[in-house]
Amino acid sequence: MIESNTQYIEKKTAIVIGGSIAGMLAARVLSEFFEEVIIIEKDPKSTKRQLRKGIPQGAQGHVLLKSGEEILEELFPGLIDEMIKEGSVPADFANDLAWHHHGSWKIKYDSGLSIIQQSRTFLEGHIRRRIDRIGNIHTLYNTKVKGLLTDGSRVTGIEAETADEMVEFSSDLTVETSGASSLAAQWLKKLGFTTPEKTEVKVNLFYANRIYRKLSPIQREWKSLLVYPNPPAQACGGGISPTEDNQWMITLLGYGVKSPPADNNDFLEYAKNLEQPHVYEAIKDGEPVTDTEVYRFPALRRFHFEKLKSFPKGLIVMGDAFCRIDPVLPRG
Repeated sequence: MIESNTQYIEKKTAIVIGGSIAGMLAARVLSEFFEEVIIIEKDPKSTKRQLRKGIPQGAQGHVLLKSGEEILEELFPGLIDEMIKEGSVPADFANDLAWHHHGSWKIKYDSGLSIIQQSRTFLEGHIRRRIDRIGNIHTLYNTKVKGLLTDGSRVTGIEAETADEMVEFSSDLTVETSGASSLAAQWLKKLGFTTPEKTEVKVNLFYANRIYRKLSPIQREWKSLLVYPNPPAQACGGGISPTEDNQWMITLLGYGVKSPPADNNDFLEYAKNLEQPHVYEAIKDGEPVTDTEVYRFPALRRFHFEKLKSFPKGLIVMGDAFCRIDPVLPRG
């Protein structure tokens, strides 16, 4: 689908819908092939420390896997060293992590592979700073895409709403990366195309997160800690990871939990009931700097655009707008 949608097109203007990580990386690649790349972002411009309304999971714990780190370094040479210098915490994921998984602690070893740990806002802010340095990428903030423009067989641009007016933007290629709230299926239906089939797997997952300035004064033999759920006996888990500003990100999670921790007292009580006591012991006498932030992830979801017999040329759907997977699903 991607190949057929990018062949034989003029390479003057590309539009990327959505300015989060997926959108910025798409824009970075397209900047090498198009004269102009325009990112359309519905939120106002934020700093590297501000949460965006369009990223409701932004306050929660994130893990940047090694392959993602390598891709970022390839696209933005020097970015990783820059982030470490400004606060990202490097660690050997196999040796510096205490990980309780399926009822036992994983064996630590020196893998020789270092990852970096930081908040989502810190990472996104550094990528955005690099994007802003690329001369043929322009970001329009406070601009909401309302629909696609078409000549019948090809997407030729978008219709967008600014604070003052409705505006049309022409494009040779449009990339939809607006995330889980994507309206791509509805836009296609409005243009007369078939709505793609959707596969959903309900997981009823929640995250609850707090940032701590200090942890309990206990001996620690880890830089990061993970206590995974162990179903069916235990559907709850939690983790601790270092982040910028010498702070700690504590994330609690659970599947099918009727009452996630709604406040700071519940947060501690929930941590106390995990399969292992290590998360609770590390935070019970700690010093939090934020209140509890809860985020819900109801289901995995994939739109089957690949099954459509008719799909407009000049359009690519990427990221969570295409496929959204369980962020806690064990990978090791």
